[in-house]
Amino acid sequence: MEHEITVKTEAGKSAKQSVVELEHRIKDLAEIIKYAEQYRANRSYHIGYKKAKNPDAYFRRYESQIILYGGARRMLEQAGINLKSLNIDKLKSEYQELTQQKDELTSTYKTYEKEVRELSRKLDNLNQYLGRDTQNTQDPKNRQQTL
Repeated sequence: MEHEITVKTEAGKSAKQSVVELEHRIKDLAEIIKYAEQYRANRSYHIGYKKAKNPDAYFRRYESQIILYGGARRMLEQAGINLKSLNIDKLKSEYQELTQQKDELTSTYKTYEKEVRELSRKLDNLNQYLGRDTQNTQDPKNRQQTL
């Protein structure tokens, strides 16, 4: 039973670590999507600025959109995104897929955590019934914190 607890604890740790990695990837992808949408929404203002007969007046009129475009473009280039083949729908579908994987791993982690608590309780009850020294076994609360 102790071996089973150890195995499930390790599986839970692995699942939790995977969830954390996915959360970081999801956060980065959400930021990329935000900048991609800004880039697409404000690109027409940049093109208009380049074609304008009076660029200063055009810039004053649409200054915030042009600045947003420039910032979004710079952030996407820093992230290594090819602006020519930018596909926001593909990025959003990847985001949804990662979110679904995260939800599945989270439920797996919680299942393992619950099983470890139940097994620890059963082991403590069994040790108490058999009159064994319970100092050898870990406290269930401490075991849960190690997950």
